[in-house]
Amino acid sequence: MSTFVLFTHENRLLDLAKLNERDYTLISSMHDQISRGDRVLLCQQASGDGEGAEMFVKRRNDRYFAAHFPGSRCAEVHAIERESDEHRRQKDYWQRAAEDAGYRVSQEYRTGAGTVLDVAIEGPRPTGVEVQHSALPTRQAKARTTRSFRAGWLPVWFLDSDHTPPWFHKVPTLGCNEMPWSSMPPRRSATALGASKFVAEVCNLHNFGGVCPAGTPRRPKRPCGSYHPKRQPWFGLTVDDVAELLPAEKIVPLRVGRGDVHLVDLETRALYQELTGESGDYSPAGSQGRGKPALTSTYCANPVHDQVLPEGPLCFKCGRNAVGSGGVLCTGCLTQLQNRLASSYYDMM
Repeated sequence: MSTFVLFTHENRLLDLAKLNERDYTLISSMHDQISRGDRVLLCQQASGDGEGAEMFVKRRNDRYFAAHFPGSRCAEVHAIERESDEHRRQKDYWQRAAEDAGYRVSQEYRTGAGTVLDVAIEGPRPTGVEVQHSALPTRQAKARTTRSFRAGWLPVWFLDSDHTPPWFHKVPTLGCNEMPWSSMPPRRSATALGASKFVAEVCNLHNFGGVCPAGTPRRPKRPCGSYHPKRQPWFGLTVDDVAELLPAEKIVPLRVGRGDVHLVDLETRALYQELTGESGDYSPAGSQGRGKPALTSTYCANPVHDQVLPEGPLCFKCGRNAVGSGGVLCTGCLTQLQNRLASSYYDMM
């Protein structure tokens, strides 16, 4: 169940499950003040339901709730709650880490695009942190990300656990290890989860599940023998590291394949670009684009190819690797030949 509403008077999205003190006072003061047709609070879960998105505020046993008017197809009732102490400490943890790195930081920052960043870090790449606990549909995570991005901020969603919701890696996202937030954790005690490294992996029957990652679910491809990027977790990274490196553009969002987004270092991004020919540039509303071909040839800096040519006969096809037991082709070219389509036989020669 989504707890997000649009406060139309300020064009702001609010999470009713974690309102700061100012917004809690604002929304609770609307008790018995909203009539049908005022369209002050619009439920985002029912936003496609026309008038059904409209909500009013009611009070029950000293608690406040947002409810739909009778006749709406959506019957959800949302409790109006203040943010928890744990939520505040997680914001404070990010702020402390960013300030330790020398950045100017503020909380509850209004972007001017209808979003409020839990933590706003002013660096070479203005970075916003969204501390998220309540349920959130993927489309809403993407919509809020797009709004903040267009306002000049890179929003990163933060989860205080290793739980991965459906929108994990659909927007820039980071988790952390399970730890108590009943008090402020020590510096560098929160391990960052979800950041990625990519390595070059040969495409053969033993890697990538025996299919070429360049294929699609509808049109799978057989192993091609070339190198493709393969994701690995980025171990040893702390939330404090991310708070320092992301605003400095030493960690960047990378759009991979058909839309997944990973936080990576610059070396990983360069390797991905080299192996795929794709820029990997991230824009919430954009699509993956292929990089422009180089105007001139340059030396390949990929360490995968930094190897001395073997002694003895070389593969007659690629001219780079030693021949296999057959004495003609290397293992990679032989695998590619064995998995060729009948119609592509002459393309392999």
